[in-house]
Amino acid sequence: GSDLNNLVWSGICSRCSPSLESGLMTALVGFVATVVCLTSLFCVVKLLVRYRSGEPLLSPLPENPASWDGFDVASLFVLFIVCQALCVTVVQHFFPVGDEATADVLGYQLLANAIAMLVFTCVASLILRARGASWKSLGFQDEAPLTGLRLAGLTWVIIVPPLLALAAFLDRFVKPYSHPVVDFLQADRTAWAIGLVIVTAVVAAPIAEEFFFRRILQGWLEVKLGDWAVVVSAVCFGVAHLGHGLGWIPLIGFGLAAGYLVRRRGTILPSIVLHALFNGLSVVLLLMSDLN
Repeated sequence: GSDLNNLVWSGICSRCSPSLESGLMTALVGFVATVVCLTSLFCVVKLLVRYRSGEPLLSPLPENPASWDGFDVASLFVLFIVCQALCVTVVQHFFPVGDEATADVLGYQLLANAIAMLVFTCVASLILRARGASWKSLGFQDEAPLTGLRLAGLTWVIIVPPLLALAAFLDRFVKPYSHPVVDFLQADRTAWAIGLVIVTAVVAAPIAEEFFFRRILQGWLEVKLGDWAVVVSAVCFGVAHLGHGLGWIPLIGFGLAAGYLVRRRGTILPSIVLHALFNGLSVVLLLMSDLN
């Protein structure tokens, strides 16, 4: 399930550039990319000015310290693995497919992963609630949701150009990226396939992964490490996406941005939006990759 975030890198690398041959489409993509890059540069300059003046990049809100411990974190990680195994078993029981139907097999694996991530989030939340955690400490409340949405959008604009540039460099000059899920979407453009990828990568993965990495793991680490918890959780997030190339390296950068946002806001809602936007871009790029 976590490898779905690597769709971001596949969409921007070797597949998109040669396929967008339409003059109008190329001009539109170039214009949008230029606007995003210029906006990103402007925001980075403003952040540097704030940093040099001694102002915080984001005004911190009151902290919501985690009430769980390392045993809880490890147990919930095991719970996620169990949820994934059970959901795969259930989906295979109700939707049996032959080994030769590669696209169908991948599709139902995606369905099982999406269900597993959502089930895990619900069950883990109830377990922590039963152990005394509040909805606020779990990161599901935001005192200023509109501000959180604005910050998520600005963060997305800031991090997309440099991280995608890094991903493209690694793919072209270090190690090419490949992933069976990318082949699945390239081969199957039905509404079922597109909807399945969107639900998994843009809905389920952002909710489950932000909850585990940025709240359960990082929230526990914040009690012990303070701001360094952001770095540790970001590295863990990247390492969780090992395989199929070097997409995990830029994902550490994404984890740093999302983790800092959660650390300052005390809620995972903006980081979920940021994650959804980030993965949503990859889906759009992949859907555009066969246009001529």
